[in-house]
This record gives sequence, C-alpha cells and structure tokens, in this order.
Amino acid sequence: MAVITKNDKIAEVLTKYPHLKEKLIERSPKFQNLNNPIIFNTVGKFARIEDVAKNTGENLEELLGFLNQHI
Repeated sequence: MAVITKNDKIAEVLTKYPHLKEKLIERSPKFQNLNNPIIFNTVGKFARIEDVAKNTGENLEELLGFLNQHI
C-alpha cells in the first residue's frame, strides 16, 4: 500500500489521486487554490505536503492522516 509522506509534492499526489483535491477543498476553504490551474501548475510542482500544511495552518500529522485515509 502506498503512503503519502510530508516530502511528497502536492501536484504529484493529486495527479495520482485526483479525488483528494475535492476532499481537501471540503476539509477547508484554504485549499481552494488547488482549483487555480496557474497556482497548481507552478507552486504545486515544488510544494511538498509539509509546505502545504505550513501555508494553510494545518497540523502536518493530521493532514497526512487525512490524505492517507482517503487513498
């Protein structure tokens, strides 16, 4: 079974598991930027899950648990 880690890039995770984008947006409006193709295609290629957690104020361990629960 695959596991998402803090070092995975958000764009790679959402490309592999596209349903997670809606789950994240449902979780918090802070994830609305994932729907912006410009932001997603630029920042998303470099931003790791750890960076996303920091920028949205999410607890890293909780976010990882949420993502891994839904894959």
